[in-house]
Amino acid sequence: MKINRFILTLATAAILPVQAEWEPRGLCHVWTGGGAPEAPEDMLTGVIYDYNRNPKGEFFTYSGVYSSENTTPRLGKSLKEVQKIRHTGAKNPTNSPDVHGQCAQVLKLLMQGKKAILSKVYKYPYHVAAPHIYMAPTKTSDPVNILKGKKGGDSDFIADTNTQSTKATSHKDHASWIGVFRGTVVAPKSMKFRFCGAADDSIIVNFNNDMVLETGYVHPEIYKGNGIKDPGCDWEPEVILNYQKNLAAGKIPGRKGYEVIALRSTPYTNKRFNGITCGAPITVEEGKAYPIEIIIANNGGTAMHYLLTQELGTGGQAPLQLFRTSDAPVTLPYGTRSTSSEYEAGPSYEEDSPIWKVKGRKSKKEKTKFRKVN
Repeated sequence: MKINRFILTLATAAILPVQAEWEPRGLCHVWTGGGAPEAPEDMLTGVIYDYNRNPKGEFFTYSGVYSSENTTPRLGKSLKEVQKIRHTGAKNPTNSPDVHGQCAQVLKLLMQGKKAILSKVYKYPYHVAAPHIYMAPTKTSDPVNILKGKKGGDSDFIADTNTQSTKATSHKDHASWIGVFRGTVVAPKSMKFRFCGAADDSIIVNFNNDMVLETGYVHPEIYKGNGIKDPGCDWEPEVILNYQKNLAAGKIPGRKGYEVIALRSTPYTNKRFNGITCGAPITVEEGKAYPIEIIIANNGGTAMHYLLTQELGTGGQAPLQLFRTSDAPVTLPYGTRSTSSEYEAGPSYEEDSPIWKVKGRKSKKEKTKFRKVN
């Protein structure tokens, strides 16, 4: 009987279509099949870009901004290392004077609706999708590792300052990325809530065609494009902390609906950002569909991205909940977890948070299969 069942199983497998897979790889799910995939019916699809490379993959050069006497020794040393690698002279589409500025300028253009900027930077050749955005701090945030599933080692985050190629494998080079996830989501219930988050370096949420959250180390709206020529770079910790305190006090124009909350589970975020940033209040109706765009960005170093929600009520504020479009568990990125005592594992949230349905075309083929990665 067991042999007959085994033969039946083999015969059934032979006639069934092979299922392509969306494999979870920490930051996002990656399509492992060939050709163009069917969009998963319960995840937002996305594209990953490197804003410090042109469409051909050549790195930009940032000359003339590394010799400032006002540069802090730590920052100056880091940028000089990057300068040795970024020697190709590829055209910088935003004319930003520095690597952080390029991130800020690209984000600013996206916030202004000028999405054509993405055609002027490098696009990773991977199909990606995400059921949530929750990325605990890791030492390596190289998308090549995350998207290919390669586990990180020392070579992934120690810059080779002697590299003389546009194909440099320096972590500082490859960690300059922007992920753009878009879709239409259906509200699980009628409620008034906020998107809440923290990021290294940036996270922006556009919901129902309005920008409802913008936070992180790099704030496009306040970045002046001064590189490191002036004291107090726009991304330095003390500048960001002061900005966050003014944000909590309602002193930032265009952000007066925002709040900043400190959690016991986020000591690092509290120290660097004064707490988790909660954006403008949103009201939704159960069963109604809303367009959403989630933009996340990282610029070297470690990476962390949290996107949660916080329901508002008359009896106080509900606990933070993971913003998700499926019940897929949170997965850690490929790479080495940050071992610094400063970093936290991430903010606590309700495990049974509501699931927002993604509205879109369902596959006519066999239902998409998800593979668990050990």
